[in-house]
Amino acid sequence: MDKNKPSLARIRIKFPEQLWISEISKKYTDVKIDILNFLPYDFEKSVGNAIIEIIHYKIEQIIEEIKNHPSIFEFSILEREENRVQFNVKTKDPYLLYGVIKCGVLINFPVRVREGYGVWKIISTRKRIDDLLTLFEEKDINFSLLRIGNSPYNLDDDKNKLSFQESEILNKAINLGFFEVPRKISLEELANQLGKSKSTLSVMLRKIIKKKVLFEG
Repeated sequence: MDKNKPSLARIRIKFPEQLWISEISKKYTDVKIDILNFLPYDFEKSVGNAIIEIIHYKIEQIIEEIKNHPSIFEFSILEREENRVQFNVKTKDPYLLYGVIKCGVLINFPVRVREGYGVWKIISTRKRIDDLLTLFEEKDINFSLLRIGNSPYNLDDDKNKLSFQESEILNKAINLGFFEVPRKISLEELANQLGKSKSTLSVMLRKIIKKKVLFEG
């Protein structure tokens, strides 16, 4: 396989035990959980912002358990039916997303979650996907590669292209270790290096990451 051609990989990844999504998906083994979207929210506290959909006959009980879980910072319901809820949640962000950003791969949402594991569809060149899997091994992330092959999607979509300034900011952040775990440079230090305010850089990074992580196929 040409390592520079677009590839599509399906990877099964175990969520950290301390996260609500791991606990709920293992406790209610028949629950249907889909991560519809996931992006960084607070870089300094490593908080992620996700949109989640859950379907289960004990939906009220599950909602209460999620709202009161120690890994949750903020919870708000977007849509609600008898056995289905879609909500926005801010929660502790494990290093998975930072690994994805660092290696330059795209996530094709939604991510289906079952019994503490999520199946992620990753799109990039074979080389970058290999880099991500190597990083997972180095960080002792519990994962298994389910499938990898040629991608039917085009990676040259304008929605995922960065401007020259955005590319410079991303490269600087990667090179200085902003996406390492633990982080080697703070948001404020990175902002000073780039000659920007912390709030401006935070907004720019979220915009950059949205382009470089989300894939709408």
